[in-house]
Amino acid sequence: MDIFSTTITAAGLVLQFVGACSEFSQDARSLKARLEWDLRALKAIRDYFQDRRRNNANQNLPADDAVLLESTAEYLESLVGNVQKSFRKIQRKGLLNTTITRTMWVFRRAEIKEMEKEVRDWTERFGVRVLALPDELRTAISIAGERSNKAQIPAVVRSRDRLQDFLALSSSAKHVRTKEMLLNDPNEVIFEIEAVGDVSNMPLDYGAGQVIFSSRAVSEKERRPGDFEALISEMGELAAALSCLDPAADVRLLRTTYYFYYEKCEQFLFAHVPPYEVDSMITLEAMIDDGPYPEPNVSLSQRLRIAYKLAEAVLFLHTAGFLHKNITSSSVVLLQRAFPESGEVAPYGVFDDAYLMGFDLIREAEASTYKTGTSRRCNDHSRSMWDFDIYQHPDRLQGEGSPRYIKTYDVYSLGVLLLEIGLWEPLRKVVPEPDMQGGSLSWALELPCTTPVLGPRVGEKYRRMIDWCLSLTGDRIVKDTEFVQQVLDPLEAMMHVLA
Repeated sequence: MDIFSTTITAAGLVLQFVGACSEFSQDARSLKARLEWDLRALKAIRDYFQDRRRNNANQNLPADDAVLLESTAEYLESLVGNVQKSFRKIQRKGLLNTTITRTMWVFRRAEIKEMEKEVRDWTERFGVRVLALPDELRTAISIAGERSNKAQIPAVVRSRDRLQDFLALSSSAKHVRTKEMLLNDPNEVIFEIEAVGDVSNMPLDYGAGQVIFSSRAVSEKERRPGDFEALISEMGELAAALSCLDPAADVRLLRTTYYFYYEKCEQFLFAHVPPYEVDSMITLEAMIDDGPYPEPNVSLSQRLRIAYKLAEAVLFLHTAGFLHKNITSSSVVLLQRAFPESGEVAPYGVFDDAYLMGFDLIREAEASTYKTGTSRRCNDHSRSMWDFDIYQHPDRLQGEGSPRYIKTYDVYSLGVLLLEIGLWEPLRKVVPEPDMQGGSLSWALELPCTTPVLGPRVGEKYRRMIDWCLSLTGDRIVKDTEFVQQVLDPLEAMMHVLA
């Protein structure tokens, strides 16, 4: 309990520093609002356990709550450490007991801005970590936030809450939302797409801005009367769910604005507004193919950041009740800004951010899936095993006998994707051809044999993270907090070392 009280005190003093800076910095003003929410969240956690202790006859925490407190403190340990570190640094620099005037701002701007950045870093990470807290604590934080209009809920938490609210709607209410997402007369946008010819490598200039399209192919079986109408509704629910994303949330999923059926190509198209003006885009698969190891076309720090943000996107989906089911290097798209933040012209081939796409199979955790196993993919028999099956958990390679999809299978697929990012080579060039006669067991044994190569390329910590993902069995239930500790925390630590 003391750890939260101490952290709240330190965070409150850090908030004073940020508030003093806000008179001269627009960034500090928005940071102050986020930090107020963080402080309220920490207080809600502390108050939850204090109330539980008071309500117990012997004034001690019940056994279950004691375990929850210990695991929560351990889970938030890195955040607590960062708060204390920032507080001590601000205190040491004498920025707490001094009024920050315009003169001081001018002369000490660099170090004050550096402190702002440090506080912003751990503040933004806290929003993501809140997503994975146990339900009891998330509920306590939500109630505390509702009591104050001053506390600004982080965009990533707002997005998750909106998505969960949508999933909780009745079928009739969802139907209304899905009808609103369907573009009833897509002829104009189809004309523009066909005029360009190819929108896979660049956004379409349409209307007031740019549009990025993702697609979901429709099989001959699904085009039958009755099945097709049901599919339209299901695709609409998916589009409506993805419209809940807040553009301000730094989570690498693109918000959907509408969808329609492109009959000529027999596929549904989902329209997304890019986060900034985009010059071009490329799949991660093509990016790796274009500049593989030993002369990778991206730095190690960039690869770690790509890995971290994709893992964060998977966590977001899972905490909202969604599964992806199609995590591959071809379902990740990298965007190149038309106008880089630095103001300089971006070199050819230098891309900024990676987004998790492949929306054809992202489904609500309880929703039906379009196939029972990866070896019976209904709409694309021509796909190579290296395009899709290699990323799937061996349990999902049993055709009609495959078990129901769970979070664990997404985490395994992410592990294969992160293996490819760490190696920065196409898997088909690194992994021995699996013995298809040996079944899924052979498949499962091949991938872990490649992880020793990761040590010299990205470090042993990265290798251990991949080993954990690939060792997951189908009966293992991966908790969100465990995912953060086993995947996000190591990636974050490695990024900080390089930074």
